[in-house]
Amino acid sequence: MTLLRDAPKGAIFKGQLDNKKAKVKANSLFSAQERELHLSKWRDIKRYQLPFIGHLEQVEGPEQYDTDNVIDSYPTYCNNIFAAGVMSGLTPPSRQWFKLTLANSGIKNNHAISSVLDQRYEIMQSVFQKSNFYTACYQVYSELAFGEGAMAIYWDSRTGIRCEQFAIGTYAMSTGANGIVDTFCVRREMTLQQLIEAFGLDALPMRLRPNEESTSQLSQMYEVYWLVEPNRDYIKGEIGKTKMKYRSYYWLSDDESFLEVGGFNTFPVAVARYHVNGNEVYGKGAGWYANDDAKMLQVQQEDKLSAVELQVKPPMQASSNIAYSINLIPGSITPVDNPNDRIQPLFNVAINLEHLLRTIEETKESIRRAYNADLFLMMEQIDSGQMTAREVMERSQEKLQQLGPVVERLQYEFLNTVIERAYSILAERKLFPEIPDELKEHLAGKELKIDFTSPLAQAQKMAGLTTIEQAVGFITSLMQAYPEVQAKIDPIGLVNEYTRQLGAPAAMFRSDEEAQALLQQQQQAVAEQQALMEQQAMLQQVPGIAKATKDVTDAANNGGNEAMADWLGMPGLGGDAGE
Repeated sequence: MTLLRDAPKGAIFKGQLDNKKAKVKANSLFSAQERELHLSKWRDIKRYQLPFIGHLEQVEGPEQYDTDNVIDSYPTYCNNIFAAGVMSGLTPPSRQWFKLTLANSGIKNNHAISSVLDQRYEIMQSVFQKSNFYTACYQVYSELAFGEGAMAIYWDSRTGIRCEQFAIGTYAMSTGANGIVDTFCVRREMTLQQLIEAFGLDALPMRLRPNEESTSQLSQMYEVYWLVEPNRDYIKGEIGKTKMKYRSYYWLSDDESFLEVGGFNTFPVAVARYHVNGNEVYGKGAGWYANDDAKMLQVQQEDKLSAVELQVKPPMQASSNIAYSINLIPGSITPVDNPNDRIQPLFNVAINLEHLLRTIEETKESIRRAYNADLFLMMEQIDSGQMTAREVMERSQEKLQQLGPVVERLQYEFLNTVIERAYSILAERKLFPEIPDELKEHLAGKELKIDFTSPLAQAQKMAGLTTIEQAVGFITSLMQAYPEVQAKIDPIGLVNEYTRQLGAPAAMFRSDEEAQALLQQQQQAVAEQQALMEQQAMLQQVPGIAKATKDVTDAANNGGNEAMADWLGMPGLGGDAGE
């Protein structure tokens, strides 16, 4: 099984090709001036904030995890909150965070189509949960402090997909004309055993093929490069091994031939970038904005520890007779022959730490704001049910507005790529149920659209929902004075728009046609019930009417009232008629 998990066999066109051009491309990516400038900053962030994240040294060793410059790990704590907050705010494993819809507004409310898309979403969510997707996502979010995080998504026959997260410093990249990353190169260490499992024994150079007697050779490390870039020979609509949209190359750093050459129909690497200026390739993350404060915090904590140590273990003064025989162990005794040989502090060390502690807290607050730790702690209360998205929006309106561009970029660049890549893999393997024949015509050529329904996305959308609620409230109050306004409201359309923005699944609701049919049935049932009630009321009145008519007739017959008889249409029934 090769690392090209989703490359069809027909797309693998490996040969003993010279990899010099690929090496030149990789070297140019890794030595780009912009990357060199960022690399210096990444090392600074790692040195003072995140010593256990990233591989920023060419050679593995203890310097990768040097903590000599970290006295206070508060920046690491804030980054953990940030990563967990983005995880629960954008891609929470326990709830729906995206919804598949159609970009065509004319059929997006079609209930049958929505049900098909919801079923496909459930399959994708099941694949995400079964694979290592959420683990890799958290690792990507943890590295956003440097400005970017990256992971590749491959086909896996056991779990559907498999994600591989790349540590900052191990990869280089470039963007296309649209500003989206479309070229990616990573270098990493692999043992000979891993190379054999990944590419097969036949792909390795003869000099690396182990002897049957030798087992120690299998643990030897080799540097492997992987480059994926747009295929210059790609022609849309054409099929063939050289016509795939992206090409992929694997090679050993010290060999002249490829280990593997393959292709992908969709870009296999999802790159998350925090903040990008203009057409920059690499981003800037929270660690950039917090780094000066992090350096200051380390100095402040060192000063505080020195001040505390001075108070606990102050410098002492004593006569030269006993200077070198003083025992400073608690409870110990230092004998003196001369009563004037006193042992006392050299100077007054009663230091007031109040101002220093306040300054430290202000520095921590600045770091906390850079990582948006307060906001993400509040976001966690949505999942726990303690707060609603509306309450979070109202309490953190300013912070959400500041975070809005970051959320939009992560959704647009990173999560869109993740979903499109996973959807493409599952569709190519025919893991989605067949679309009913009656819907195929409606869906032919239609563009799939992704709606994000995560807590952070909902908090961003609350302004739109608030607008709907305010409009309904205004119209409802207006209807009390002007009832004719009610004719302007389409209740079904209102519910459709409100629930669409909320991202509610289609299974919760009836289709518009079913709703209209049910409404007509209810109206007909009400009309029939009203008619039945009117009929019953008339029947209840019949005995009284009959009795009243009889009384009047009797009065006309017996009373001789000719006028009443004429009014009843019975002339001659008056009193003189019988005489």
